[in-house]
Amino acid sequence: MKYKKLAAMAAGCSIALASFLVGENQSYAVEKIPSELTLNVSSRYDSGVKNEDGGATEIVAYNADNHKYYVINGTTKQIEVVPLQKNTPFTTLKAEKFINLEKALKEVKPNFSYGDVTSISISTESDIIAAAVQAADYNDNGLAVLLDYSGTILHVVEAGKQPDMITFTPDGKKILVANEGEPREGYEMATDPEGSVSIIELSTDMTKATAKNITFKAMDAQREDLVAKGIILKKKTNPSVDFEPEYIAVNRMSDKAYITLQEANAIATLDLTMGEWINIQPLGFKDHSKEKNALDFMKDNKINITTENLFGIYMPDGIASYEVNGKTYLVTANEGDSRDWNGYINEKETELKGNDVVLFDSSDYDGLQQGKLYSFGARSFSIYEADTMTQIYDSGSDFEKVIADSLPEYFNASNNNTKLDNRSGKKGPEPEDVKIGQIGDRTYAFIGIERVGGIMMYDITKPDAPEFVQYFNERDFSENIKGDVSPEGLTFIPASTSITGLPTLLAAHEVSGTVTAFTFGNSNNSTFSDIQGHWAQTAIEYLASTQIFNGITKNQFYPNAQLTRAQFITVLSRAQGISTTTKAPFSDVKPDDYFAEAVAWAHEHKLVDSTDGKFRPHEPISREEAAVILYNFTKLIEKPLSKHQPKLLFKDDAAISAHTKEAIYSLQQAGILTGDKQQLFEPQSTLSRATIASILYRLFVQSY
Repeated sequence: MKYKKLAAMAAGCSIALASFLVGENQSYAVEKIPSELTLNVSSRYDSGVKNEDGGATEIVAYNADNHKYYVINGTTKQIEVVPLQKNTPFTTLKAEKFINLEKALKEVKPNFSYGDVTSISISTESDIIAAAVQAADYNDNGLAVLLDYSGTILHVVEAGKQPDMITFTPDGKKILVANEGEPREGYEMATDPEGSVSIIELSTDMTKATAKNITFKAMDAQREDLVAKGIILKKKTNPSVDFEPEYIAVNRMSDKAYITLQEANAIATLDLTMGEWINIQPLGFKDHSKEKNALDFMKDNKINITTENLFGIYMPDGIASYEVNGKTYLVTANEGDSRDWNGYINEKETELKGNDVVLFDSSDYDGLQQGKLYSFGARSFSIYEADTMTQIYDSGSDFEKVIADSLPEYFNASNNNTKLDNRSGKKGPEPEDVKIGQIGDRTYAFIGIERVGGIMMYDITKPDAPEFVQYFNERDFSENIKGDVSPEGLTFIPASTSITGLPTLLAAHEVSGTVTAFTFGNSNNSTFSDIQGHWAQTAIEYLASTQIFNGITKNQFYPNAQLTRAQFITVLSRAQGISTTTKAPFSDVKPDDYFAEAVAWAHEHKLVDSTDGKFRPHEPISREEAAVILYNFTKLIEKPLSKHQPKLLFKDDAAISAHTKEAIYSLQQAGILTGDKQQLFEPQSTLSRATIASILYRLFVQSY
């Protein structure tokens, strides 16, 4: 696997082929990113709720009919409806509606004691939203709530204990619910609820739909055989109560479902036609003594990825399916999970090589070999043949190597702190969810990294030979919780149903309470004859394709020409999509000037001002002036500027006007505006069209 770090260089140097920054102003990607995979941060929604324990914006579902997404907020216990925007380089989104299911359910099911909304799925085939709702009492049955697009309840179906994941089959004819059934009050003198999967048939009359709960009672008689195969079960506990369905994937034909049994380290296959279990297959253990499976298991404040006499228990959380040449494959995110219920915990804190680590306490479990050391999770993603559950690929130590190279100061940090190596002795990066998407003729897997944050992207077109593509991370490490922290749920939007016409990935972050949209490629491939091989070609082509920064003529951009103040404001106004009813209060701006509306907009929003009543539209804009306007512009579009670079005092700081320093150094720390190789800012020097293009590219595409 060939990959390398690609630095985003200052104006006048090469723009990186990879299109996204991660960590200290670096992108981590394969050596060449094709244009259709150029990554843009197109929008962000901030719910205003942060939760260091997780549970804010968790699961997100996209509605292709209205181009809105519906996101579960576990902290506010609501569904938040957010409309996506078209053709903007970056937009701060607002929720247009909040669906309070607790209040709505009181009217249709008054005896139900509401606990939490945990999952959501949308079928445009049936025009239905399905939400999983847990009861307040952990041992009561939860609900599958069916709603229309406006959030009105159409029907309520009783599911099993603690419904935690809900999904439609690809044909839209069934709803499946994973009912986790966790022993939340512990094992002593309390109940361990049954885990199950609910099958809800959507007949012509949806209001008559009921659930068939498929439990694991039939497996109780097979307990000995399951353990012999390597399935992990709590001692003296039957599969019917010990199995805890976590996540569901369905094959393309909609006749089989694959359910992760995370704690059991297994995947169950369900026949959706007969409503019966086909089999339950163990996933085995990852041998970390092999070089390909090296890991950093020592919490010693340094990066040391090496082999260990240790076995990782895959314990996948998210699972997705896809088909190649008529064969179904499963992709898993191998997170790992411990049990911690009211005084019971199966973690064993111990000392290994002089370091405190956390191991799986196997003393209370069957299905493991005595004398071996086991850790939670595999720090990877895997691909399995669905029919045989044979693992044909595992990413080995890729994730930690990528993170070590791209985020060396925050390697294995947690999602509630930025301490180096904080999670090494536990579960490392913790891959959480996985989604699959088609871009062009290639198939890609996107794996959310729960702890340090970010998303790994792999080309899985060939299931037995995946290729790493890129790692992108929108977390701001200047604070423990800032930017996008802890991706919990992902949703891929294909180009055919995207409002922009571009493939888009939505990532819901449960700690920061944010949802970010990443788009791939450009809607137009605008190019000019005079920028071929130019250091700013990527930036110019992107801005031209979005119709933000046009050429002087149809075929020529004139990259080395100076940009005037009027031209600069006009470019920014196109990025914002201006709307103003005021007139520019400057004596040198006439109503019929092409830039009049843009200047009026800029003045109205306090991007520009004047003490002498003149705007000086035809003067070249200086670096100092551009910095102040850009800084004010980031406030207008509500785009945060992260301090992911240290403040570096320019050698000509004394020549910089005092009132502009806040803007200049804020943009410098964000990696948007930099000095030259001699660390000079040259505040009064002018800016070329190419330089402005590269600066705006960093602002719209590459910055946090």
